[in-house]
Amino acid sequence: MRTLVISDIHLGQPGGVSVLSRPRPLAALLQALDGYDRLVLLGDIVEMHESHSDLTFPVAEPVLRRIAERLGQDKQVLFVPGNHDHALVQAWAQAKGAGLETENLVPGDASPRLARVLSWLEATRVEVHYPGVWLGEEIWATHGHYLNHYLRPVSSYGLHPPMRVSATRPAAFEYVGRHPEPHLRDGLLPDRWLDRHLPARMAPLTSFALDRQMQRHSLPAMGKVVQALGVKASWIVFGHVHRRGPRSFDNHSLWRPGSGPTLVNTGSWRYEPVVVRGLNAVAPYWPGGAVSIGEDGIPRSVGLLDGLSERELLSVAG
Repeated sequence: MRTLVISDIHLGQPGGVSVLSRPRPLAALLQALDGYDRLVLLGDIVEMHESHSDLTFPVAEPVLRRIAERLGQDKQVLFVPGNHDHALVQAWAQAKGAGLETENLVPGDASPRLARVLSWLEATRVEVHYPGVWLGEEIWATHGHYLNHYLRPVSSYGLHPPMRVSATRPAAFEYVGRHPEPHLRDGLLPDRWLDRHLPARMAPLTSFALDRQMQRHSLPAMGKVVQALGVKASWIVFGHVHRRGPRSFDNHSLWRPGSGPTLVNTGSWRYEPVVVRGLNAVAPYWPGGAVSIGEDGIPRSVGLLDGLSERELLSVAG
């Protein structure tokens, strides 16, 4: 089954631009969908963490409806919430407790807001899974926010190498008693802080520094998540860090921590000036990243917006 995986759209998020709310990026995605049988929305699709759903849902609805209409009933969407849309499944996951497995089929009425989001996708066939989903015998996909559990300060990048943390089941990554784990709270150095305090002209330096930080710390942390959960796969597809890869110029050994599976990241669909402005598609955090899984069953990092300029990414005109 030909599968396209995207994540980190952050529809409605304040700061930056969710480029799928712009006509040319959305048209590029819709055209790409014609070559696939299944679309995986791998978390942080609708912003519910940094802004209220009353503000973000009106932004998200028309985009998701267009995607579902393009796919139609002959194709399928698999939705795997992340940390920014965790509220869609939060109560359900908490109720599952120790019964939460590495893949769980979530009922469509798990929350009123989940039911509402799924109504926008009614033109196609939809399943919700959490915290991960198997896309084949050798491919496990998850948003990736569990990796924050290993990093300090709590962020998708971290400033220290992965720590030793005792966690062996998804429930241990979700809650300790009634308190959400750090990956479900704001990080100490979130992207919004960077947007406010670093000028966009520093994008090349900021992008380089964050990318170096991410590869050295977040990739090993993701490897530790997989090891802790006992996931036996050849490939792990994840999002969360907004940096697609591995790409041709990457050190591919970093994307296979230890003797574990190969990591493949979806990237994001957000234009964030502090790591993109003045750069081009070669930039690590250029929006439009995806993971393509063809008939051979091998996940590959692709850039669906690499042919668009910054102006085309941001233009409100078609």
